[in-house]
Amino acid sequence: RSFRFQNQPKGIFKMNRLITICSLIILLAAIGITSALSQSAKRKLEILYVDVEGGAATLIVTPAGESILVDTGWPGFEGRDAKRIEAAMQAANITQIDHLIITHYHTDHYGGVPELAKRVKIGKFYDHGPMESLPEDRTFAEKYAAYKAAAGGKTITLNPGDTIALKQAAGTPKISLEVLASAGEVKPMRVKASPSKECEAATKQADDPTDNARSVVFVLRYGAFDFLDSGDLTWNIEHKLVCPTNLIGEIDLYQVAHHGAETSNNPVLVNAIKPTVAIMNNGPRKGGHPNTVKTIRSTPSIKDLWQGHRNVASTEEQNAPTDFIANLEAQNDAAHMIRVSVDAAKKSFTITNDRNKLTKTYSIK
Repeated sequence: RSFRFQNQPKGIFKMNRLITICSLIILLAAIGITSALSQSAKRKLEILYVDVEGGAATLIVTPAGESILVDTGWPGFEGRDAKRIEAAMQAANITQIDHLIITHYHTDHYGGVPELAKRVKIGKFYDHGPMESLPEDRTFAEKYAAYKAAAGGKTITLNPGDTIALKQAAGTPKISLEVLASAGEVKPMRVKASPSKECEAATKQADDPTDNARSVVFVLRYGAFDFLDSGDLTWNIEHKLVCPTNLIGEIDLYQVAHHGAETSNNPVLVNAIKPTVAIMNNGPRKGGHPNTVKTIRSTPSIKDLWQGHRNVASTEEQNAPTDFIANLEAQNDAAHMIRVSVDAAKKSFTITNDRNKLTKTYSIK
């Protein structure tokens, strides 16, 4: 039962009660904000390699809870790849894709966009620019039209030097995403430089006329941690990224280009960027070429190679160690992922193989 002193006016009593209620609301709000900031500060940068069986789909979730999906895997297969991306989103505790980056217009990279767009909300679509035809794909017009329709006709062209603005979580280091190459062009050099001996001695391949050479290339930086994703970029453009000047710098995590094809992963680039770890999103019969594996294994800075699939056409020595391979069988519905978690406070990043729960931690440079 409520009461008031005999000499206390009724209006003052109501005012005091109102002040008490308001104070309680403010206190609860402050506790909620403090808790949210604390959780935000504790959240790590997460990178999930979704198994799209030789295609590409890399899901990035920032400490602010913002999501970036790089490529969407294949179309068809009863929506297989879109479903797997959805499962990865659930594992990462997100409900939408804020930024979708399409590195280039090959089916295994952007073919899954229409199905994914039916299932989840996608904020912004990015690519290397519009195209009218693609000689290596007879059905390009149909696929490209479906992609544009899924994007509502609104896509953002990424040019070398562009950045994608990302939210900054309170209490965490700066996070940024910078485009280094797109549509066959690389970021302009700020100063003239003479090529190194490695650049002068590097071999060239025939120019690649396919859309692989036009892949969007970016570096994601979170504090001192650096991650390079170059889509299916090929040999000669890779050379331009580090010769005569290294436009990338040294990095921690290298996504092996082009699923590990031998027309990519130019040794002059791999040696110049000095990655600590390499992750290859290959398929059981696609990518993971022995020459690429040899390049990765012979790079002094690389401590480990992780693979999405065992290349069933290669020998055991021509694959990563079995424990570092997410999927071993040629026919596999398990779709095990490889996960990366970056702890800026501890200056380390941890990689986990979902298949066997193997976890290994590496120092950030």
